[in-house]
Amino acid sequence: MVYTGKPSRGCGMCKSRRIKCDEKRPTCGQCQKSGRACPGYPDEFDLVFRDENKAMERKARKGSGHSSKAGGSQGSPSRCVPFLFSPNATFELSRSTSPYEAGSSIFEGSLDQSGQLVVIPPYTTPPGQVTFQDFMWHLENPVPPSLTLAPEFEAVPFFFRNFVSLPQQAESMRGYLELLVPLYNQARPSSALHLATNAVALAACGNYPGRQDLLREAATTYGKALRKLNEDLKDPALSKSDESVLATLLFSLYETIMSTGDTITAWGNHVDGAVALTKMRGTDQFKDPMSHAVFRAVRTMMITSCVQRSKPIESFPGTKGWIANDINEENAANRLTLICIDLPNIRARAKDLTSSPYDASQEAEAINVLEFAQMVDENLQQWYQTLPPEWHYRTIGLFNEPIEDLSTAEHWPGEQHAYHDVPLASIVNDYRVCRIFCQRVIMACIAWLRCGGNYDGSQPYDRAVFVIQQMVDEISACVPFHLNYDMQPMAKELGQERNAAEAFGGYSLVWPLYVSANAETVPQRQREWLSGRLFLIGSKFGLTSAQVLVLARRHVLTCGPMFP
Repeated sequence: MVYTGKPSRGCGMCKSRRIKCDEKRPTCGQCQKSGRACPGYPDEFDLVFRDENKAMERKARKGSGHSSKAGGSQGSPSRCVPFLFSPNATFELSRSTSPYEAGSSIFEGSLDQSGQLVVIPPYTTPPGQVTFQDFMWHLENPVPPSLTLAPEFEAVPFFFRNFVSLPQQAESMRGYLELLVPLYNQARPSSALHLATNAVALAACGNYPGRQDLLREAATTYGKALRKLNEDLKDPALSKSDESVLATLLFSLYETIMSTGDTITAWGNHVDGAVALTKMRGTDQFKDPMSHAVFRAVRTMMITSCVQRSKPIESFPGTKGWIANDINEENAANRLTLICIDLPNIRARAKDLTSSPYDASQEAEAINVLEFAQMVDENLQQWYQTLPPEWHYRTIGLFNEPIEDLSTAEHWPGEQHAYHDVPLASIVNDYRVCRIFCQRVIMACIAWLRCGGNYDGSQPYDRAVFVIQQMVDEISACVPFHLNYDMQPMAKELGQERNAAEAFGGYSLVWPLYVSANAETVPQRQREWLSGRLFLIGSKFGLTSAQVLVLARRHVLTCGPMFP
C-alpha cells in the first residue's frame, strides 16, 4: 500500500509560496494578510486518489540508492515495507514489547508467495493511542514506476483516515471498528479480514459522487471475502479467531453501505453469524483483552439487532451469560449496553401481549412487562446522572425563528446543543433512543390494560409522553452539531476532511432521527422536520429514500461502526 506522505490541504497560493496555510474558510488567513486572491482548497478525495506515478519514480530512484547501502550487498532482495508512523517516528523495525504484537517477534515486510503485499507490521500501540494522523503509509523501497495501484490500495487509507473514528475517551469505546486497526495490522493480506476491510473501504469510497466505478470492485472483493471466511470456518482454530468474528461484523457494515434489496435480511444474518461464533468461543475469550473487546462489540450489535426485530436474546454459555463480568468493571458506553440488555426481551414480550385482544388472564404479564420497562428506564436515568460533565451537552444558542419550509430548515426551534465530539454525542443519543423505547412499551401496556376497564394509568402514561418529548427535543437540538463541520473542533483536530466528518455526523444521526420521527406522541410538524433531516442526509451523501430507511433500521453506526 503506497502513501507518499500526508497530502497538503493548504490552498494553492500557500503551496506555491511554500508557507503553512491556516486552512481557514472560505479564504485562508495568509492570503488575506498579503492581499492575494485565495484560489481555494483541493478536494480531499482527489488528494487521496491522485496520480502517484511521478512520486513513485522519485521513490524508486531514491530507494535504489538507499537499498544498496543499507543492504550491505547488491544481491540482497528489496522489500516493500509500508507501516504506521507518527510525525517524529524513526523508520526502524525492531522487536515489539506491546501486548498487541503478533505471533512473530520481528516483522519482515515482503511479498508472499502469491505475490501479495504484506501491508503493515503488527500493531505496536493500544488502539486508544492511535490518531488519524498516525494512520499513514510509507513506501521505503523501489517500486516499478509503471506500476498501477489497485483501487483498494488507496481506498483503504482513505477509509481508515476519515471513517475509523477512534474515540478519544476510553469511557466511550464500545464498537468493533475501534478494534479494526490492531487486528488488520496483524492479519495476512489474503485473510478474510483484509478482504472484508477492502470491500467496506471500496464501498464507502464508491458512494462519493463520481466514484461509482469502485462499487463493482467492492462487490467483487466482498464475494472473495465471503468465500475466504467460509473456508476459514471449516478450521476449528480459525473459526474462533478474533479476525473471523470481526470480518463477519464488517460484512454487516458492507451490506448497510451498499443498501441492496437483500440488505435487511443479509444484515441480520451476519449479526446472527457473529453471535453464533461468539457463543462457540465460550468463556475462554474473556482471558484475552482483545477477544473480550470483540465479545463486547458483538454483544452491542446483537442487542441492537434484537431490539429492532423485537427478538429475544439468545443465551450465552457461562454463569453470567452475556453480562460476562461485573457491570462496574465496564466503561460508561458498555454499562449503557448492559443496562439495555433486557430491552429486546421486553419489547418482544410487549409485542406478543399487545398484538392480541385484551385477556384478563394476561393482566399479570402486562403489569410485569410495564414494571420491568419502568425499572430499565430508572437505570437509564441513573446512568446519565453519573456521567462526567464533559459528556453532557453545552447550550450554544437559542433558535426562535419560525420555520417556513420543514424540509429545508436547519434548526428546530429551541435550544441548540454541542458536544465534545460526535462519537460521544452518538452514545448519549443511544441513551435517549432506549428511553423512548421504554416509554413506548409502558404506553402500549397501559393502553392494553385500559381495554379491561379497570386500569387507569393516567399518571405513568402522561409521564411517558413527557419523557419521549424531552428525548426527541434533545435529539433535535444536536442535529446542527452533527451536520456542521465548523461546530466539531475535535474533527478538525483529528484532521478529518470536512465532507467525511459531516458524513460521519450525519450517518450517526440516522437511527435517532428515524426513531424520533416515528414517535406517535411527538407533534406532527416536528416529526416532519425530523423526517426532512433524515432524507437530507441521504440525498446529501448519495442515498435513495429506500436506502436511508434501510440504514436507519440497521442502526449500524451508533453501535460501533462509527462509519457512514
